[in-house]
Amino acid sequence: ATPLRITRFPDINEAQFNGCVAAFADSLAGELNSAMSVLRRLQSQPKGAAFAFEIELDRRRYGVALVLERWGAFTKAFGPHLAYPRARPIVEAAQERVQAAEKVLESVNRLIDGADDYSLAVVDACEAAFHSIAGMFDPERVAAEGSAKLGPMLTEEYTSARQIFLEDLAAR
Repeated sequence: ATPLRITRFPDINEAQFNGCVAAFADSLAGELNSAMSVLRRLQSQPKGAAFAFEIELDRRRYGVALVLERWGAFTKAFGPHLAYPRARPIVEAAQERVQAAEKVLESVNRLIDGADDYSLAVVDACEAAFHSIAGMFDPERVAAEGSAKLGPMLTEEYTSARQIFLEDLAAR
């Protein structure tokens, strides 16, 4: 596992935590949406017919796994020490939700890897699973949307921590 730069901070304040939540929510949604977009392009194709898209799908599935793993590492590192009331519901359930999402992703990967083609049924099942994963992290999405409403009033601490964690999430 790649060490997270953000965890080198001795602690984080509420604005920094919110920046990390936004980075996670945006990254997870981006990877899930990208994976689904590629799957739609592959729909009705036999395996091996669109190799470049298959490589991109693999990259996106791996991206979802990395984002989940790194969110788990982040919440494990900082969660027990956060005293912000709005952070508690997110961090208290984070490990359980990450594990559940990873299990769903493992099922998606088994389905895709075991299928002979990218049938409508396979694509639809993956789409439902990706929506399920996204839904598991509604608290993070809602918190990120709430922060985004502040727009230009967001603090430097928020934007800096968000950027650092975005880089952590994107590192391959």
